[in-house]
Amino acid sequence: MLNVEITKYQVNGHFTLSNIKFKVLNGEILALIGKSGSGKSTLAGFLVGLNTAESVSVQLHGKELHDGNERLIPQFKQAGYLPQNLHLKPFHRVSDYLNMLFEHHPTQKKNSLIKHYTKVFRLEKLIDSKIQHLSGGEKQKIAMLEAISKSIQFLVLDEPFSQLDTEQKLELIEIIRFVVKENNIPCILICHDLGDVLKLSQKVLLLQKGKMIFKGDWTKFSLSKNSHVEKLRIALIQWKNQTSTLIENLNIL
Repeated sequence: MLNVEITKYQVNGHFTLSNIKFKVLNGEILALIGKSGSGKSTLAGFLVGLNTAESVSVQLHGKELHDGNERLIPQFKQAGYLPQNLHLKPFHRVSDYLNMLFEHHPTQKKNSLIKHYTKVFRLEKLIDSKIQHLSGGEKQKIAMLEAISKSIQFLVLDEPFSQLDTEQKLELIEIIRFVVKENNIPCILICHDLGDVLKLSQKVLLLQKGKMIFKGDWTKFSLSKNSHVEKLRIALIQWKNQTSTLIENLNIL
């Protein structure tokens, strides 16, 4: 289980993260949503260890990860992280990149893992392609594999759907669901689009201007009297209606 608490952190002269507290269970996906500039990516930095502050606590199974020690690699080794901006090696072939990602495993296990994930992520036909020639959705798959290639204990995904089309989103949603279930780890999915996370997450946390406006499961969300949540509910109903119409049209075709 992952426990996170931020009492007060001054991001800059005009923006503060404050009074944020939540937990994510093993095998559970929490959607962290909010408009651009609400503090989602700053929070992501704390979750994975890229940012540190005395007022921020990140505990995994009751153990504090911000231990105050300097680390050569800032990111927590327990955290799998898919950032907004990918840092892949464009001139590597997919096969070479996967071998590099899993090279810390013994050869037999490495080959087994690569074979397993190549099938799960539907990369068989791309194994000899260079990363620079992949589509946005295919690059996200490779970045996702990079995030889980080590023995991670939780996963943080920062806007993984932002540059994907509908088909690519649906495929990545299934991959995320599979990875979280297979590894039985907590997952924080950072997103600004409610529609993208509705069926994927069990809980939702809404940030606005650095403050936690709402947290709870989707049932609690549907019953909340919070005015900000009400606006999102209306937008969500519109999105569902549009999606239903699209699905009907696709079925006709």
